[in-house]
Amino acid sequence: MKKYTCLIFLIIVSVVSCKENPTPEATSPTPQVVVNDSTQEMIAELKAIANQKGNINMWHLNKERAIAMDQKIASISDYGQKIQLLFKSGVQWLNAGNYNFSIDRFNAIFDLVKQNNLRLPAEALYSIREMAGMAYLRKAEIENCLHNHNEYSCILPIAPQGQHTKKEGSEAARDVFLDLMKSPNATTQTKWLYNITEMTLGNYPGDIPREYLIDASVFHSEKDIPRFTDIAMSVGVGVDDISGSVVMEDFNNDGYLDLMVSSYGLDDQLRYYENNKNGAYTDLTESAGIMGLWSGLNMVQADYNNDGWTDVFILRGAWLGADGQHPNSLLRNNGDGTFSDVTKASGLYSLLPTQTASWADFNNDGWIDLFIGNEHSANATAPAQLFQNNGDGTFVDVAADKGVNINSFIKGCVWGDYNNDGNMDLYVSVINGDNYLYENTGETSSYKFVDKAKASGTTKPNVSFPCWFFDYNQDGWEDIFVSGFDFRQFETAAGEVAKDYLGLPVTAELPKLYLNNKNGTFADVTSSMNVDKVLYTMGCNFGDLNNDGYPDFYAATGTPDFRALIPNRMFLNDGGSQFLDVTTAGGFGHLQKGHGVAFGDLDNDGDQDIYNVLGGSYDGDNFMNSLYLNPGSKQYWIKLKLIGTTSNKSAIGARVIITATNKSGASKKFYNRVNSGASFGANPLLVEQGLGDYKTIDKVEIIWPGQSEAQIITDIQSDSYFSITQNNNTPITVNAGPIEFVVGHHEHH
Repeated sequence: MKKYTCLIFLIIVSVVSCKENPTPEATSPTPQVVVNDSTQEMIAELKAIANQKGNINMWHLNKERAIAMDQKIASISDYGQKIQLLFKSGVQWLNAGNYNFSIDRFNAIFDLVKQNNLRLPAEALYSIREMAGMAYLRKAEIENCLHNHNEYSCILPIAPQGQHTKKEGSEAARDVFLDLMKSPNATTQTKWLYNITEMTLGNYPGDIPREYLIDASVFHSEKDIPRFTDIAMSVGVGVDDISGSVVMEDFNNDGYLDLMVSSYGLDDQLRYYENNKNGAYTDLTESAGIMGLWSGLNMVQADYNNDGWTDVFILRGAWLGADGQHPNSLLRNNGDGTFSDVTKASGLYSLLPTQTASWADFNNDGWIDLFIGNEHSANATAPAQLFQNNGDGTFVDVAADKGVNINSFIKGCVWGDYNNDGNMDLYVSVINGDNYLYENTGETSSYKFVDKAKASGTTKPNVSFPCWFFDYNQDGWEDIFVSGFDFRQFETAAGEVAKDYLGLPVTAELPKLYLNNKNGTFADVTSSMNVDKVLYTMGCNFGDLNNDGYPDFYAATGTPDFRALIPNRMFLNDGGSQFLDVTTAGGFGHLQKGHGVAFGDLDNDGDQDIYNVLGGSYDGDNFMNSLYLNPGSKQYWIKLKLIGTTSNKSAIGARVIITATNKSGASKKFYNRVNSGASFGANPLLVEQGLGDYKTIDKVEIIWPGQSEAQIITDIQSDSYFSITQNNNTPITVNAGPIEFVVGHHEHH
């Protein structure tokens, strides 16, 4: 995806989420894990893929490519070709994680130019020097933010607690960027990188020449909120890997949320962390029977076999085109602390590149179905798949029969019921072309789908990535958010973000927020809702930071290029009137690349915490994941675990309407739907609803999938956790009280 064609050409030319808990109690893991044959088979297949070294152009083989280039350099006498190889080798070594080799290669170019009195085009020399500066800055990140990590590391704007104590890398980067700023070709991107580098050294803003300064005011939040603390390392879930995803779910049915975390690397281990209820998480990867299950850029969960235990689907092969013929995995939760890979037995096995899928019971038969959005391209035939659940543990692809014929590079997919007819509709985002909004025509038409994107006004942006349905203004009609992600700007993303902060014109693809008009159409309210920002969103999700009842969202941002040091950003919903950037106030502005995001109440204290998987797509672009602990609010809340009987057991797609009253006697309705949230990262399959100051719950209405009449629950209180079973109007208290997480404040030494 990274292209240096123009730069190389220039060089060559010029240089010639009341009663006892009804759900099963958690059991201790069995002391000996027997991995079944199907899991062993998948382990072997994934290992074989990871060991493929024959095609040196495969995305992950940066080190191998760098070595091959280095072997050629000595035998080349042509200066242009030698500079070309040195530059490409420097980039590959940086991507591979060896900043020292990378720095050496870039310095070798400068030595070659000086010793031989060569003249490179200004644009080419500028790009080489900018990459050299980035290699020094990556050295500084590894030595300070990784090896000497604390909760302030790499959070923009960088606070004194996050400043670097090992200064060599940042000082060298500072010198490079400052020198480039004096060039007539100086770019906004270099200005951005220079300011960040000075922040790491404690020189911002006072020591920055005025003409090069990005004023601190541009980072100010639009509303003040308490700071959230990153406690991932303290509680044992600070995974240090590259990009990947997270499923936040109560896998052992004990009332506490556990975590499953994946990573994109071909030999990166899938991890399972159980909430030990003592203030931390226990790594049970080995006892869960999933050792050797590698890779996976994204995951989505559901109880596909209606046995009461949540299962997980893992997606693989994304971005790799013809090289992305990797199997996805369906992990069956065995209910005893272990998981089994049942991909082939279920009929879900395929070898198509993808990183997005979504569960819903599209035909309302009580069994959850699965849509997989594959990455169809010129070099990979990968049509979308719609798997109908047969109710016996197997699935059949009915995409063509149901009218879901998509041959596009799909990057996001989510289910919702945008017209409130009780049938789940499907929104699909595409990396290069119009997006799709498939209306489910229901039982009378055999649940076929019709694309209504153009008619509804929801085709944009043209270069899209994550998406979701949510009712941002709480009017009872689901709205749509879809973020832009222009892959053509991977190398200049930081510059576009900087321009946006500075109020300068941008060319980046902006997101779209679509307001449901309640008549089958949507209105573009991106600008009026204050979300017309340059985001480059990859991972994402939504939740309620302050329990006011309105969904907020977190955009996990970045591109593969190392220069894409851009903050992940949090947007607070201001009562449905607009979204306010609270990134700095909340401490969410991580500069490392963000991917899977999940909102959920991990410590059972009534407010949602956020887990963010950090790291890029190259093996050398690793970073610790973050877990942001919510400092709490004084607003009321309710948590509901819904259990389907005739509907799917997970209750995915169930619509929940909560009517509550405040002390002034005013009444308000809150709308929610059971799902895992957005398209990259998975919230728990719970209703975690903030109520604002509406303490008294008058009733809870549940419209179960496949039913038109609401089940009404009245005996229920706020600030409580209940389970509700379909057709049983007695809510059951979930006996899972709050816990206090271990919070250790790591300091730079």
